[in-house]
Amino acid sequence: MNGTAIHITGIVQGVGFRPWVWKTATRLGLAGTVRNNFDGVHIELFGDPSLFLQALEADPPPLSKIDSIRTEEIEFQPLTGFQILESDAAGEALQRISPDIALCDDCRRELFDSSDRRHHYPFINCVNCGPRFSIIENMPYDRSKTSMRAFEMCAACRTEYTDPNNRRYHAQPIACPDCGPRMDPANWESAWRNAMQQGKIVAIKGIGGFHLACDALNPVAVSNLRKRKGREAKPFALMVPDLEWIKTVCDVSVDEAKLLLSRERPIVLLKLRDGQTRMSAPHVGQAFQPALRKMIAPGLNTLGVMLPYSPMHEIMFDLFPHPVVMTSANHSAEPMIHTNAAARTKLGNIADVFLMHNRDIVNRCDDSVCSALGVLRPGRGVAPVSMPVNTDRCILAFGADMKNTFALAHHGQVTLHPYIGDLEHPEAQQILEQSIERELACFKVAPELVVHDLHPDYFSTRIAQSFAERRGLPTLGIQHHHAHLVGAHPGKAIGFAFDGTGYGSDGTIWGGEVMLYDAGGFERKFNLRPFALPGGDAAVKDPKRILESLLYQTCATKLEASSTLRQLESGINCPMTSSMGRLFDAVSVLLGVCERPTYDGEAAMRLEAIADESECGDLAFEIAAGEIDWRPLILDLLDELEKGIPASILAARFHNTLAEIVYCCGKRLAAIHGNLPWVFAGGVFQNRLLVERIKRVVDGEFELVFSTYPNDSGIPLGQTMIGARQWASK
Repeated sequence: MNGTAIHITGIVQGVGFRPWVWKTATRLGLAGTVRNNFDGVHIELFGDPSLFLQALEADPPPLSKIDSIRTEEIEFQPLTGFQILESDAAGEALQRISPDIALCDDCRRELFDSSDRRHHYPFINCVNCGPRFSIIENMPYDRSKTSMRAFEMCAACRTEYTDPNNRRYHAQPIACPDCGPRMDPANWESAWRNAMQQGKIVAIKGIGGFHLACDALNPVAVSNLRKRKGREAKPFALMVPDLEWIKTVCDVSVDEAKLLLSRERPIVLLKLRDGQTRMSAPHVGQAFQPALRKMIAPGLNTLGVMLPYSPMHEIMFDLFPHPVVMTSANHSAEPMIHTNAAARTKLGNIADVFLMHNRDIVNRCDDSVCSALGVLRPGRGVAPVSMPVNTDRCILAFGADMKNTFALAHHGQVTLHPYIGDLEHPEAQQILEQSIERELACFKVAPELVVHDLHPDYFSTRIAQSFAERRGLPTLGIQHHHAHLVGAHPGKAIGFAFDGTGYGSDGTIWGGEVMLYDAGGFERKFNLRPFALPGGDAAVKDPKRILESLLYQTCATKLEASSTLRQLESGINCPMTSSMGRLFDAVSVLLGVCERPTYDGEAAMRLEAIADESECGDLAFEIAAGEIDWRPLILDLLDELEKGIPASILAARFHNTLAEIVYCCGKRLAAIHGNLPWVFAGGVFQNRLLVERIKRVVDGEFELVFSTYPNDSGIPLGQTMIGARQWASK
């Protein structure tokens, strides 16, 4: 009887795969070997492999993600038993990096077992949980290539680390109170509880960076945090004791509950329940009153919540079982702080108490933000994330400027790096460059093509071009909305790309686009009727100017003399745009919802929040000569306002109308080009109400594909796929 060679690719290294293979093969009485090699795990089995393959498919290691399994027959070898072999050092640098993973149930039980040697140890972990990406300095993924190299294993940890039967076998962050990282101050548990009880603000060093925390049920503490951080109205995220607390405040679907409890443990945006909510859970002890809700998420009907994901958090909530504000530690608009020195220097005027530890964070990583609509911020637990791409070339995509991240393709896989931030801040630009250099060094690859946004003045474009120039590499500029759509669905499709800003191929600002596209190119079939942005970027911060621009085209006689009117008449510094995001801003001002937004998307988010979801009416619009004419819509709104129709009704009708516009555009294109998928991408499709209305209007008539990464975080995936396609066609 011959043997069987099995080669497995995916996230299969550093996740307990080899000990799982060893245990399974031993249980089944199979002889053979397992080792890590070039891009995965290689197994040689001698005996009937069928039961082993069944087990591999039905119950693989929890943290693994299998992309492919390839088998072939090999010559029989008279081996006795099953062995784990040393890795092939030459190829291990090309393995994929696992994201940081939330505390597993086994470690949680040990954490609260008073007889366990890791009782209340805030750095407990095993092969199924704990830090990964945040501690990696280089590859292969070995303790000596992580920030854990500073901690020499004690004899007890070494025994666990070398025992294939132990779930800490080759768990690189393995540690215990005798040999691992330690908290500062040593009495951190008392310091935490006292600070929360006294309404203080605490800077906490976690897995991917520092957080600022305060008691979410203490209005004075929440107010102080807003003032000190300079966060006027942007919502705070909460970390809460358990799922039951969330259900008393928010509507939670089955899928949302699974997301909250997943090993990724992201922040999940949930819809707040209507009216005053009182806590039924006895451990909360106070009401989450409407006034507090307004302080946490001003003007919104959603709340970002997450459950504890690290052993430190579990201990914190055991000591103080209140919901707490848990927000990235930084001043407004700056990147997340991740070093002890920076925390001391930059957070001294914000935090009253510091809880630190001595394990270095190599790669900072913000918490992921997700909703039922997709991944709004790919961070801790979610990224880095890899997927197949149709190229063996090494392509580096620099993404966009807002919500920047980058993607690296090599050996048939593209990996999306965790969220970096808005590149307007110089430190974020440095983080982008440093992160790219580290990833290239880790995987020991060199880019052959650099792709970037088409906008010539984006920071990401300039950084990409400078990078390419230093290395003599070719570059490719990709239109913003084309990248949005291809990142969601690379095949031929009817695409709706609605967002705030994107440089168009005609040199104007796009953002309300309907395209016929694939990865090879696009045709702009419909777009929102262009309007001026008086003052350019100044209009984004003061959307009253945008409303005046719309009125200038619609009913100029209603406009009073103003500097904006004079600017519109002269056309000076009035770039044209077809942006759907800016239309949202203008309608929000018109209805008196948000005149001076303090953060990106606030006006649109508040408009969605006030909409009466029971309202089924809509507004007028026209589609002709490839343009979606919004002027009838604005006239309708003006007439209805004069009649005294509430803003909540009109906000709902605006959303309903956009869904009708989508249906009309898509239907016209489908009549010509056939039954193609309808693909939706861009920040506007983070709007839950709009997405629900589109699904209701289309009612299953066409296939709808909504981007997993609706905002700009998904753009580098599309850039990579377009780059690969255009390269292959040359």
